[in-house]
Amino acid sequence: MANMEPIKKVEGSSKNVWINKEPGGADPGEGAFEFTDYFSVFDWGRFLDEAIPGKGEAMAAVVKKYFDLLNQAGVKSHYKGMSGDNLMDVKLVNIPQAHANVAPGIVNYLLPIEIIFRIYTHPESSDLKKIKEGKRTFEELGYEEMPEPNKRLPRTKISYSTKLEETDRVLSKEEARVLAGLTIEEMDKLEGLARKTCDVITDHSEKIGLIHYDGKIEVAKDMIGDFMVVDVLGTLDEDRFMMDAGNGNFVDVSKQFIRNWYKAQGWKKEVDAAKKKAEEAKDEDWKKYCPQPPRMPDNVKKLVAEMYLADAKERGGADIGAKFGLKVRPLIEVAKDIHRIQQSY
Repeated sequence: MANMEPIKKVEGSSKNVWINKEPGGADPGEGAFEFTDYFSVFDWGRFLDEAIPGKGEAMAAVVKKYFDLLNQAGVKSHYKGMSGDNLMDVKLVNIPQAHANVAPGIVNYLLPIEIIFRIYTHPESSDLKKIKEGKRTFEELGYEEMPEPNKRLPRTKISYSTKLEETDRVLSKEEARVLAGLTIEEMDKLEGLARKTCDVITDHSEKIGLIHYDGKIEVAKDMIGDFMVVDVLGTLDEDRFMMDAGNGNFVDVSKQFIRNWYKAQGWKKEVDAAKKKAEEAKDEDWKKYCPQPPRMPDNVKKLVAEMYLADAKERGGADIGAKFGLKVRPLIEVAKDIHRIQQSY
């Protein structure tokens, strides 16, 4: 499939989707994910000036590993194999209309919801922020007890949000069920699938000392109505991970490290102010009210690249650092450098 010219190519913030055959009715389509070296934070879109060497191939290696592990665990997915170092072949499904409930009984479609799992409470957790600001109580958010930063929850917490709308909305389990066109039994089965997938990522990551804090998956119904995991999973972009860099210093080893850096430069405040200004002006283009993001220094960019490449080596089994001119150290050593940089903020 790698040599096939796609009939359509959809560009994303960190990967491109190749469409080789459109899905239709109960017939799945054929396509591929092309993982790139780009990233996005705070809804800005692809940072064209900040490509991270090797990131695309590193992400592909980790995603491949987790789809292989899901297959071993008996979990269906849309993964069909690799046709290049950063090119993954996948089955494609129909995309429902945004803001409309899916009719029950439909097959071969993407559920218009994201399934979110929380294993630990991340210090930057949106739930923790809501509780601290008095907007919601921990009971209202579905917690058994008051969540504390860096503490494992008594049980993995599952929640839901919209997937296809302009701005993600938090959904109750019942709202997610109705929007996705599922029965009560199917919804319970979906939650079980999310927990199983989360456990696969958590158990595998913990073997190398990478603590799985939270993440999300996307799910579709295949041509016979079975659930299958789609998109990507378990990467440093999709989920949040931390490591103990020593003396109980928990540091982000995921895209959260990149977010933290831009936040420390004051750019997150400028993004928030621009979004507020655009909202007051009823203008959808908030970016014109916002200054360009600051350039990442070479030492930070190199550390980010090493983070992804070390993750690919330790979790994905792909030793590709030399290909990109980097001698990749163990991930724990990278984590210690991340801690040192963040101490300087």
